[in-house]
Amino acid sequence: MKKITTISAFLFCTIISFAQRDKVYSSLEEALKTPADVFVLSLSNKKLSALPSAVTQFTNLTSLDLSGNKLTELPESITLLTNLTELDLSDNKFNTLPEIVTHLANLTELDFSSNNCSVLPSALSRLSNLRILYLNNNKFKSLPDAILNLRLLNELYLYGNLLNSIPEGIGKLTNLTELGLGGNMLFTLPESLGLLINLQYLALPYNQFMTAPEIITRLPKLEVLDLNKNKLRSLPETTGKLTMLKELYVEGNKLAALPESITSLSQLVIINVRDNPSLKLSAGLKNFIEDKKI
Repeated sequence: MKKITTISAFLFCTIISFAQRDKVYSSLEEALKTPADVFVLSLSNKKLSALPSAVTQFTNLTSLDLSGNKLTELPESITLLTNLTELDLSDNKFNTLPEIVTHLANLTELDFSSNNCSVLPSALSRLSNLRILYLNNNKFKSLPDAILNLRLLNELYLYGNLLNSIPEGIGKLTNLTELGLGGNMLFTLPESLGLLINLQYLALPYNQFMTAPEIITRLPKLEVLDLNKNKLRSLPETTGKLTMLKELYVEGNKLAALPESITSLSQLVIINVRDNPSLKLSAGLKNFIEDKKI
């Protein structure tokens, strides 16, 4: 009985410990009462123009949300947060990513969306553990070179920028599973995209594609392909090679036909072909699409 009681007590303490780690502190004053218990701190939308010095007291901090403030820089003292794995700097006033961030060696997720950024420091490549990177709604005209050295990246999002091309170096990021490039000025993709053999999600809506690059059809694990709101006049016949594809979005284009090979996509459950005024479908394609969610 004593052994069972001991095990129960251990499990109870473990549950409490995890509960503490998941607790989100949104008040600096409350968090400062027990600094060692603070793992997740949200100071979003606090009108901050500088990082409060007290934040560095939370040495166990793993997640810090500073979104929706007026920050333009960060102090060197932020490097004292050696356990930090998630950092949200979105919707601030940064013109570039503060280089001091690149010294946070344990970061796995960084959100730098909705700033005023067109360049990133080359030192970004120091963040070798980074898995998720959000750079949406900035002013990037090209993919920053430093990103191409983040070989462990799983998810990369650059929605709403000014990109008109993607470098061949993108093929180095072979661990990518999600790539979001919607709302740019892209009209072509590099051949090296075909090296992203683990890519499952590819979003290219609101770009300038007139034809869907055939290289897309060489992505063996692709499950979601979003080509909405481009200028597409055709899809490659090899679209049927995307045997893992579950969702296909081509709404708001200029498609006149779809390749018959689409009917071989046995995993497809969603297809959206709305707002293609000239689209004419064969009987086989009509029957195939009727069974799908739109």
